[in-house]
Amino acid sequence: MPIVFIHGVAVRQEGDPGWEQVNHVTSGVQWPEIRRRLREVVAPAVRPDAPDEVHFSQIYWGDLGASYAGEGRSLGSREQAARDRAPADLTPDELGEALEDDFERRSLTRDWPTLLEAVWSVARDENLRSILLALPQQRQWPFLLSAVEARLPAVPLLARLEEPRLPSRLVVQRRRGLSRTLSTVRRPIEDFVPLFIGDVIAYVGGRGTPGRPGPVMTRVIEGLKAAQAHAAPGEPLVVLTHSMGGQLIYDALTAYLPADPEAQNLRVDFWCAVGSQVGLFRELGQFVEQEELPTPALRDSPHAGYFWNVWSYSDLLSFRAEGVILDAHDTAFPFLGNVRSDHLAYLANDDFYRTFAVKVRLHTRQNT
Repeated sequence: MPIVFIHGVAVRQEGDPGWEQVNHVTSGVQWPEIRRRLREVVAPAVRPDAPDEVHFSQIYWGDLGASYAGEGRSLGSREQAARDRAPADLTPDELGEALEDDFERRSLTRDWPTLLEAVWSVARDENLRSILLALPQQRQWPFLLSAVEARLPAVPLLARLEEPRLPSRLVVQRRRGLSRTLSTVRRPIEDFVPLFIGDVIAYVGGRGTPGRPGPVMTRVIEGLKAAQAHAAPGEPLVVLTHSMGGQLIYDALTAYLPADPEAQNLRVDFWCAVGSQVGLFRELGQFVEQEELPTPALRDSPHAGYFWNVWSYSDLLSFRAEGVILDAHDTAFPFLGNVRSDHLAYLANDDFYRTFAVKVRLHTRQNT
């Protein structure tokens, strides 16, 4: 019995683009550990006479996913490199943007329209630039900041008494502390979500057509064919998918395998999708196959058998499939409610693997 695993988005192997960003976030999607659990828990249950004959394989497609062309410079939590050019070497527009950035870091509350007027009047003042060119580099930036402050309207004395301002040093420290705190919050989200979205776009935008599948779907189809080659006649093929891997199999079963003359006898007898968005994608009309809801395509496909959709209330990236796809069978797995980690929790949960083993044994052709 071959068992195939297909991972979801934002999974990379060491050395692939994006590996350093997502490794600590998706460390739970580790094929060696998943294979060990399948071998120890599932294989003896489905093949008690010969557990060593159960063949395991992974269809890896992370290297075909999205990658940062600019090393993630668009991410808000990334520290930008300090400017290494003297202010006198900047164009007026570059100088204006640099001054804006500096005051943004220095200020918590400002009359921003008034501040922008002052910043850009300094940046475009040719007389000030003449003075700037005569100053040593270490004095250029303080000179410009003082020039901006001098062009800001004076704060009335009464306002100073009613709303005493923090010393500028404390304002800067407070701003930097707030930035560091918010970056700490953003960083784990930005390590996962952009590549999550990017991988979805990379697949959907490049999946090709049933007659000419794209690179990710080609790898899925070839991986399924290779797994089937390890099956004895009449032996079932089992597929376990996580997250976006479910969408890949759904497209394969309903559109790409039916169009492949070499795959006419390929059948996924049991498919378990954990933490997937299959039901959501179907309702949003994002699959190649499009039928009236609930779609009969999976039930009628000669390539598809039993479909078990495992989701969790605490996994915000998982969705139901019953009622959207006929013959889908949902199970809401109980986890502890850790929103950050429960999307990966299925693949590290012994109860899931034990349940998976029983479901495979009860719903594959070798037991009918």
